[in-house]
Amino acid sequence: MSNTITLTANKRELLGKGNARRMRRAGQVPVNVYAKGEEAKSLVISEAEAHLAQHHNGLITLDIAGVGIQSAVLKEIQIHPISNKILHLDFHAVKADEMITSVVPLVLEGEAAGLRQGGQLEQVLHELEIESLPANIPEVITVDVTALELNQALHVAELKLPEGVTAVSDAELIVAHCRAHKVTAEEAAEDAAAAEAAEEKEEADGAKKK
Repeated sequence: MSNTITLTANKRELLGKGNARRMRRAGQVPVNVYAKGEEAKSLVISEAEAHLAQHHNGLITLDIAGVGIQSAVLKEIQIHPISNKILHLDFHAVKADEMITSVVPLVLEGEAAGLRQGGQLEQVLHELEIESLPANIPEVITVDVTALELNQALHVAELKLPEGVTAVSDAELIVAHCRAHKVTAEEAAEDAAAAEAAEEKEEADGAKKK
């Protein structure tokens, strides 16, 4: 399994907020790459490639002009609160044979058996912390819930994870459960009003017959 993308990067010689703003106006995004025991690398990538990194959970290969190849994973992303433009990215340098922890989205698939029994499916856990080699980080982990019956729960320990991936999250955490449909106060009031109206109609019909 390989989950790697390659981005082209250039060294960022001019630092500071003013230079960063000029880069963004030119369609570029400033980034930093942090490595243990080393000085952070200041780089710049295109806005298009920044968007690729934004939606990628796995290993990223940075092809740095004049420097060479750097393997990394995305650690932090800064986004403008109004325009939603990417302002800055932080990467963490990794080695191909280094086990690392990461957080991956959980996506439910299939129709739970409990839905046909009158229940409702609720996803409790939306992300899973895992440990794996950088190249084995999946984009998402799909969770088959077709066998989940009414009043049953699926736990982290029961997940079928991709090869080379282990869960770091607590094994007892509930990922999803299928519970009996909750009757809200509004629904209960509506049912009571409907029952009362039916009773009044029945009484009125009985009075007419007399």
